Amino acid sequence: MASCTPPQNTEGIGGYPVSPTGEGLRRPRPCQGNRARRVLLWAALLTSVSLLSVPAVRAQSLLEASRLRSSSPLPLTQESLAQAMQARAAEEPNVVIVPPETPKPKVEQGPSRIERLLSRELRPDVSLDLKQFGYDVFRMPVTTFAPVTNVPVGPDYVIGPGDSFTLTLWGRVDAQYTLRVDRNGQIVLPEVGALRVWGMKFAELESYLQHELSRKYADFKMSVTMDRLRSIRVFVVGEALTPGSYTISSLSTAINALFAAGGPSKSGSLRSIRLLRNGADPCRIDLYDFLLGGDKTQDVRLQDGDTIFIPLIGPVAGVAGNVKRPAIYEMVASMTLAEVLDLAGGVTFTGWLQRVQVERVEQHRRRVVVDFDISGDGDLHDQRAADVTLQDGDVVKVFAVPSRQEKVVHLAGHVVRPGTYEWKPGLRLGDLLTSYDDLQAQPNLAYGEIERLIPPDLHPITIPFNVGRLLAGEPGDNIELRQYDTIRLFRWDERITEAVRISGLVFDPNQYRLVPDMRVSDLVDTAGGLRKNAYLRNAEITRRHVTQQGMTSETIDVDLEKALAGDREHNLLLRDYDHLVIRPIPELEFDRSAEILGEVRFPGTYPIRKGEPLSSLIERAGGFTGQAYLRGAVFARESAKEVQRRRLDQLIRQIEESVLAGSEQRISGALDAETVKSQQVALQTKQELLAKLRAAELTGRVVVKLAPVAELKGSPHDVELEDGDTLTVPQTPGVVHVVGEVFNATSLLYEQGRTVGYYLRKVGGMTKEAEEKQVSVIKADGSVISREQGNKGKLVFWSSEHNSWFFGGFMSLEMEPGDTIVVPRDLDRFLWIRTTKDITQIIFQIAVAAGIAFAI
Repeated sequence: MASCTPPQNTEGIGGYPVSPTGEGLRRPRPCQGNRARRVLLWAALLTSVSLLSVPAVRAQSLLEASRLRSSSPLPLTQESLAQAMQARAAEEPNVVIVPPETPKPKVEQGPSRIERLLSRELRPDVSLDLKQFGYDVFRMPVTTFAPVTNVPVGPDYVIGPGDSFTLTLWGRVDAQYTLRVDRNGQIVLPEVGALRVWGMKFAELESYLQHELSRKYADFKMSVTMDRLRSIRVFVVGEALTPGSYTISSLSTAINALFAAGGPSKSGSLRSIRLLRNGADPCRIDLYDFLLGGDKTQDVRLQDGDTIFIPLIGPVAGVAGNVKRPAIYEMVASMTLAEVLDLAGGVTFTGWLQRVQVERVEQHRRRVVVDFDISGDGDLHDQRAADVTLQDGDVVKVFAVPSRQEKVVHLAGHVVRPGTYEWKPGLRLGDLLTSYDDLQAQPNLAYGEIERLIPPDLHPITIPFNVGRLLAGEPGDNIELRQYDTIRLFRWDERITEAVRISGLVFDPNQYRLVPDMRVSDLVDTAGGLRKNAYLRNAEITRRHVTQQGMTSETIDVDLEKALAGDREHNLLLRDYDHLVIRPIPELEFDRSAEILGEVRFPGTYPIRKGEPLSSLIERAGGFTGQAYLRGAVFARESAKEVQRRRLDQLIRQIEESVLAGSEQRISGALDAETVKSQQVALQTKQELLAKLRAAELTGRVVVKLAPVAELKGSPHDVELEDGDTLTVPQTPGVVHVVGEVFNATSLLYEQGRTVGYYLRKVGGMTKEAEEKQVSVIKADGSVISREQGNKGKLVFWSSEHNSWFFGGFMSLEMEPGDTIVVPRDLDRFLWIRTTKDITQIIFQIAVAAGIAFAI
């Protein structure tokens, strides 16, 4: 067999030193013998468990056991360690194995019932959401309520089998004995013999041993200390949460055993628990004495074989509402209403004693309600209401006092300290509003009001008063107040008040309060003063005279400069409803500008004056360059753009109405489904075209025929400029554009002297879908010449633009650089062909039918 040599260390378990001589426990050195390792390991484990009885080393011993487990080659698991601890606890039940403490999570406690009552968070109605009182305390972990074993035993502790104690002698004899009571209840002392100690109290044990040892020894002293306590077995039966047999410490009491069993279930009694012991009279335990008053006089120490019986719960009564501890309470024998309220901690300060309601089930037949007055203010019958005996299942409801405050008045509105004030007989309005210091800035001095509740139904009425006269000491406005009155004051612009208005070039145009002796200069200063470009020579006051017949007004002109200087002729006193208008300096415009772009020497944005002509802007821009194409100049104006948008919208609405009306007639008169479908397609196409037309971006272009500056001056085209005007002068384009229903819509090089017909032939001519009668030419300056305009297809016509006759009609019109030929599409062409075909087919069918008839 392999041998193991213990290491020469002095470190013991839990930090306790171990001598090199072998006293105490030393950590074994790893060896090859499995059996030896097991013996040493379990010895260390049991020793560490025994050290747990010492509070200072409990957690450290567990840690040392953990180190032994990690350093040992044996697979010591957490389960095996727990089993060893349980075995040790079974052997010595008085040893409490406490694991290393873990920090408990901090419990956030919500507002208490008292806090919620004072903060008015509790609802005035009575909640019947009640729980049974006292059962929650047993739902905590059992180890929390384990008996304390590291304290000296009391003198009334009864010695029994399994107890061990230490006997120490000194004097003429010096000895120490560790004694254990065997199963026969005896201990064995050397040279004395067997002594029976079973059933003795600890106080009697010392005198008994003193007497027995004095027979053998003389002139000595001794001391007896308990060492290891025995375990006892008790039974918890009845309505316990976990009834059964429990092995507990001999120091345990009845309450310890109840906690070990999880306490009574909610169907078990807390007030009639009985302790049964070997033929002795049962001991009754009322846990309410412990839970409500901390009284443990009934909590007797248990003995081996004791039985704790928990009977069914007795009569109960619920207490709800404004009590300190609403719950369901168990009653013993008969209890009065006052006694049950005491169990609930008494009535809170908000409880209404004039009506305490008891709801009960009467004779298992019906539910009734009985009200009691326990305030003591009533007659003899009411004074004895608290002595009413409650029955099983009664629910006591304590209602709250009315939320309405008594003997108060309220101050609200435009005051410094609004709130609730005490009302006393003889209290007047001037007692609350003593000076202007009680009001906020700019109060309405002409109007305040008192809202008064008139008994018996407390309907409100309003009593007006003058705040200014009240503060001036007028007795007529110092009204006597009554209970529940509400005094309201207002800002100057609230309710009826005198005001004036100022508009125009001041920093804060608005309506202002009319104060006494307010003049024009005062109103200007109140509005923040004049702006920089205000017109000082003249301002206007519109004065309104309001009577029962209506309103009349007059206009007063004032010299503002003299008014601000203090001239009373112009610095007039203002009246209610006056309106002062501060005008700007005439013809003062700083933001007027126009932009010129393109072929000018200095393009850019220029500030313009009112009435400045177009020729002046061109001159300021340095005139035209040599590449300027005056016929193609584009002149755009914002006001024209707005007009064009309005007219275009109006035109689109008219076209939509006509298109929809015509389409409905065609569809309703269609002869077959194919025609209806074609008409619907045509309608959809027209609607899409209208949508595109509506989305078209307008430029606000105005047709202006430019010429050199010398010729432009004074001509009808030398227009007066407006703010936002834009003139763009392009270069000579050198091309002619052809768009629309032609075979090749494109831009062609300009050839001098070439006509409309020439350019149409260059692009292949017009297609079959073209509307030849609507061909037009858009000139580079924005003007339009159409085929239907002027010549009507004549061979010779006069052109006012060129001041000459043209031969050959519209197609012989000469084109200029930048001109555009537009050939539109005939939208009704295909529908007309379909209609013509249908009419022909109908006539043919009629003719065929007629021929058949004649033949018959």
